[in-house]
Amino acid sequence: MENQDAKSGLATHTLSMWQALAQGLGTNGPAAVTALFFVGIAGAVGASMTLVIVLAFIIYCGMTLVTYEWSKEVASAYSWAAFHRKAFKSTGRFLSFYGGISYYYYYLLGYTGFAMLGLTAFLYALDPALAAAYPWIWIPLTIIIIGETTVLNFFGVKLSLKYVLYTGLAEFIFLVGTSIALIVIAGPNNSFVPFTAAAVHFNYTDIAVEMILGIATFGGLNSIVPVAEETKNPKKNIPLALGILAGLIGAVIIMSSYAQSVVYGVNNMFNYASLSDPGIYVYTRYLGLAVAAIFALFIINSFNSSGVAFETSTVRTSYAYARDDLLFPKVFAKINKHKVPGNLVIFTGLLSMTIAIVSGFILGPLTASLFLIISNSIFSFSNLSF
Repeated sequence: MENQDAKSGLATHTLSMWQALAQGLGTNGPAAVTALFFVGIAGAVGASMTLVIVLAFIIYCGMTLVTYEWSKEVASAYSWAAFHRKAFKSTGRFLSFYGGISYYYYYLLGYTGFAMLGLTAFLYALDPALAAAYPWIWIPLTIIIIGETTVLNFFGVKLSLKYVLYTGLAEFIFLVGTSIALIVIAGPNNSFVPFTAAAVHFNYTDIAVEMILGIATFGGLNSIVPVAEETKNPKKNIPLALGILAGLIGAVIIMSSYAQSVVYGVNNMFNYASLSDPGIYVYTRYLGLAVAAIFALFIINSFNSSGVAFETSTVRTSYAYARDDLLFPKVFAKINKHKVPGNLVIFTGLLSMTIAIVSGFILGPLTASLFLIISNSIFSFSNLSF
């Protein structure tokens, strides 16, 4: 379980450090995070959103440190299951199994809840008239997007991660550049208030409760680990990619939350959450329609990239179980000519489609998205108790 090179049918030692990093960058989807998570956090704590995100980042760095250290020792598609097995040895069979399954659940619901339903919820907010006229339109959209991300995964990890890497770095540069511009435009409205609990009258219970969603804003960072078997020199490059990515994602999400808070007004941030699409509104008002349109395209692509990366993690984790005949049937371990478990990719796409449509039909796409995100976050946190 620690090093599966000898038995892996995957394209071992083919990904560079940057391509491995792209797996985590794509899964997180920074532009998508600003569109989906900022609304919920600002609605609960107003301008203290930035404080919540900073504290969440500190906690997530602690979680990442655990992954960072273990990834120096273990390179396996099992990811956390392999970490638990090495840590607890023969007494850790149950913990290893639980760790693997909970992370499979985390990746699967991240794919359906954040990437798929999150995108349809964003598109609904972008054009409320369309949503009102065609309230069912999210269903074909979800089917199309899951189909597209599944096709990308079917044709190999290098192809999908090249797409994620190039678009993800462009997204990062855009978010940093526009955040700096918004901070400059804010001028004298720049303040230290967003880094305090002043917006909630220093009620730290509210801050603590909102940390559940705050920590989820950094979700996906550790999803670099499932592609360890396919990465060159994984015990060096996976930890390196984790460290670099933590810095990139932390900087861009914290900077973006602060920039939007001060330019819109720290006293207005509870109203920010009532806007149909607050991020697009802020960009349109302060940076112009053209920049806002580019931002919208990056958000859409960010959700899509997250779908590609989340599905990659889901497939790799379940492939490890199928390969060792532990949970999924052996037929799911069959590798296609593109060096991916093609049957498992198709199964994952169909299962995700079912989860997304059923939950979206019952709760609506936005509520279903948030429910699945919080659910998968709770399962990922449970691994920290071991």
